[in-house]
Amino acid sequence: MSPAFHVANVLFLLSYLVRDILWLRLLSVLAQLALLVGTLLTPGHPLDAIAWNSLFLIINVVRIYLLILERRPVKLTEHEAHLWELVFRSLTPRELKILLARGAFEKRAAGELVVERGKHPSHVLLLEDGKVEVVMEGRTITELGPGSFVGEMSFLTGDPPRADVRTRGDCHFFAWPKDTLARVLKDSPELRAHVQMAIGQDLVSKLRAV
Repeated sequence: MSPAFHVANVLFLLSYLVRDILWLRLLSVLAQLALLVGTLLTPGHPLDAIAWNSLFLIINVVRIYLLILERRPVKLTEHEAHLWELVFRSLTPRELKILLARGAFEKRAAGELVVERGKHPSHVLLLEDGKVEVVMEGRTITELGPGSFVGEMSFLTGDPPRADVRTRGDCHFFAWPKDTLARVLKDSPELRAHVQMAIGQDLVSKLRAV
């Protein structure tokens, strides 16, 4: 056996001992390079071994590139950072970016009806700035401030809302289309757990305020 073969196996052994997937792949690439060198130095140059090693090498290099992209620092905008402070501290900035990529920031004028009783809302709203009032049978039963979800009960239960929600001055919301948010949470159990926790905490706060 050539020295390159032994070097490759030592590198493979080290890759199995590290916990970080990036280091594992880096060591694997070095090991595959050593194997490739050893194979090229072998009399007859077995083409099948060269082909397989080259394939594994390319796959690992691509995965390393993707891992580096995923680990790049993520910079939040002012509004995104505000939502993180208000509601989503359990999310990493990258996870928050993924969640917010499925919706948009919106401004609603004073006195605007954002949720109508008995009518399924098309969006789940998160109040970033301003106040809204929850009105039932012509009476304001509570007011909601920044960090409150609006329309979340209809989203969770599928039932139409039992109260109107109206802005009390200009308000800034983040809005997710209901169907889009449902797909995102279905595809990502981790995001679903974080969002459900945030909604649950918000519901507890609302119940205490009533």
